[in-house]
Amino acid sequence: MMKKHETKQAKISAIEITDEKLSGRGGITLFLRFIENIGFYQFFEKYFGFAKRSSKGLSCRQFIMQLLAFFIDASDLSMLGFDRRKNDAGYAGLLENTSAQMASSHQMKRFFENLGTVGNLIYRAILLRLFVWRLQIEKPGIIELFIDSVVWDNNDAGKRQGVEPTYKKVKGYQPLEISWGPYAVDAIFRSGSVHGNHEQDVKNAVSRLVRAIRKDYRDVPIVILSDSGFMDNDNFTYFEEQLRINYICSGKAYGDLKQYVQDVPKQQFKSLTTSKQTWHYIEFGNRLKSWPKFRRCIFTSMQTDEKGQLIFDFAKPDSFIYTNIGLDPLLKKQLIDAGHGSYLNAREIIIADHHRGKSELNHRSRKEFAGKETLPFEKMGMNRAYYYFMLIAHVLYEAYKYDVTFDVCPKECYPTTFRRTMIDFAVKLISKGGRIILKVTRALYDQIKIKTLWKRIAAPKVLYQT
Repeated sequence: MMKKHETKQAKISAIEITDEKLSGRGGITLFLRFIENIGFYQFFEKYFGFAKRSSKGLSCRQFIMQLLAFFIDASDLSMLGFDRRKNDAGYAGLLENTSAQMASSHQMKRFFENLGTVGNLIYRAILLRLFVWRLQIEKPGIIELFIDSVVWDNNDAGKRQGVEPTYKKVKGYQPLEISWGPYAVDAIFRSGSVHGNHEQDVKNAVSRLVRAIRKDYRDVPIVILSDSGFMDNDNFTYFEEQLRINYICSGKAYGDLKQYVQDVPKQQFKSLTTSKQTWHYIEFGNRLKSWPKFRRCIFTSMQTDEKGQLIFDFAKPDSFIYTNIGLDPLLKKQLIDAGHGSYLNAREIIIADHHRGKSELNHRSRKEFAGKETLPFEKMGMNRAYYYFMLIAHVLYEAYKYDVTFDVCPKECYPTTFRRTMIDFAVKLISKGGRIILKVTRALYDQIKIKTLWKRIAAPKVLYQT
């Protein structure tokens, strides 16, 4: 029997240099074109045009464009990475730049130094405008805002301004963040030792968002979700009497409350089962010693975990939930009229409270998007600017997923997955007939539907028009 001989395959025998413009980050061009078409650069210059103190050198637009590319790419998150990108003609081509238009690390540091004296308010104004833009596009019938104090671990950078011990027993920063779905809609950058429920921060931040919702969107039911760190009578009273909004807050398990639920006969408990998890719960009115009135309280005891496994009695996570839902006739009517009357049921309140865990995954997404929790500068003002630019870039990234790539890459995916699919692909840039053409393989062109994406990018919902 004759043996089959394998066809001899050609082997790579040499490596040579090409002068063609090539890059492995082709998706950056699509993302930046989306940013341009929504009018973000003009919008940004309206707030930060002063940061460019001289007419010489790069424009303010160039700095923000290259910072957005820096975050969406995330392949080199050091300041020295700007020097390496400056010498990469293919990368500059993706940004529709020449090498001379690319910022060096020194130029970028000077830009952040110019922003070092800028406080939180201007950055927060940008986040607020982005929030209203997303509301007008996504048109929610009810708005759930999640409040949390987020630790950014800078434990190895103890000499940096504002890096102080946090409740997580590491040194770092501890900004207050408010999220709506995947979007950071407000944030107050603070040093690590500042308590989550610091002074009037929560009340002022929530008030600001509520006013914007009612003025620039419409009067819809608003629900504030928070953990026990924000369990405070002043907060609750302000939400109830001044803002007239709903809240769901995890409560602290005080000894007398534990004793009360232990004495309740088991047959009075109700059961709630979702797809896999089961809770036993009971609701009652409760007033802590410092409170002037009773509030609705729900005690829950988890019986099975997320995998459907039974939990031993000594290991069951018990929680107390405080809410004003159902206690205010006008707020109750608003929920019913908006088609969300189910929130009045204890079952829906429990589910909403336990879904805070999903909201906390947004913090993980932002930290993964940033690439690292350690902020790069010694001065707190420069780190503040870096932190807010990261948040703004993350909001735009989430908007891009929602508006453009929703049927190619899941909207719930983490940044690493998104980058592998929508950013990290090879392209070739050529000049032809006075045009610059970006070329990709046929397989990729079909796989991520580039023709469809390009059409969506060309006609987005505009954020800002001059």
